[in-house]
Amino acid sequence: MAELSTPDHIWFDGAVRPWHEARVHVWTETVLRAASVFEGLRGYWNPQESRHYFVHLDRHVRRLHDSAKVTRIPHTLDEETLLKALSELVSALDYREDIYARPTLYLEKGRYTADASAMQAGFFMPVFPSPREKTIDTGITCLVSSWRRSGDDTAPPKVKAAANYYNLRLARLEADTHGYGEAILLNSAGKVAETGGASVFIVRGDTVVTPGISESILDSITRASVIELLRDSLGLRVEERQVERTELYLSDEVFLTGTLCEVTPVVGVDGTPVGQGRPGPVTTAVQRAYYEAVQSGSADTRGWLTAGPRLG
Repeated sequence: MAELSTPDHIWFDGAVRPWHEARVHVWTETVLRAASVFEGLRGYWNPQESRHYFVHLDRHVRRLHDSAKVTRIPHTLDEETLLKALSELVSALDYREDIYARPTLYLEKGRYTADASAMQAGFFMPVFPSPREKTIDTGITCLVSSWRRSGDDTAPPKVKAAANYYNLRLARLEADTHGYGEAILLNSAGKVAETGGASVFIVRGDTVVTPGISESILDSITRASVIELLRDSLGLRVEERQVERTELYLSDEVFLTGTLCEVTPVVGVDGTPVGQGRPGPVTTAVQRAYYEAVQSGSADTRGWLTAGPRLG
């Protein structure tokens, strides 16, 4: 995945500010204990309307609320406030291409306390240009990591917390060291969980299968969107169940879904080709359906999109 370029401005604690002014002290909870929760959401540029459309803004805000609730980070962020911040920042940056936003709630003060009056929290949000990855067309290879995905009894994966991503970082480093594009983690029971930033789908015959949300995975918004498309637009049967490691090798197709990777084909796992070793027909069909939905602009019929500011 390509590195994100540094923008000129960022939303930081209530206003659009120059990037270099967004600072927290090293002795804050977000630095010392990774006490922050975040979301990643896409804005797709619509040149005909001269504006971005944000995908599932409401669901992202709801999941951010859920993560903050579990981690006891006090906040007053709502959908209207987030859209206002996004609109001001997008207008300032003037990106006329697809973008990625990362709204983040963080804790400055409040060591080991659930008392909101004893805490001090903040909010920041960068927005980056986010062009389509080449691997969406060509596919990637994956390694089944030796690192296991943390479970609900350790570091709950349904909470999109910065602290959880150290586990995923280790797996990605392992994959990169061995020459693979991504790592697939198993859960504590040895079943397929997810990658460092995406949900896993396999195709076996006329059925698409993905690990259930109780299998140590994030309750992914893109995953839910793709399941909707597979069932409603493509008429395919989708099962949410446990997935064995060997099914990755025996599947006709494997693909990943996530905010940044969108719908990415997996063409090999652990040196074993998946299917014919190239993107398969189900993967390419759901890719097309996904792009049609997220790039539909004001013609959106699914209720997925929220309009951003019109750029002059």
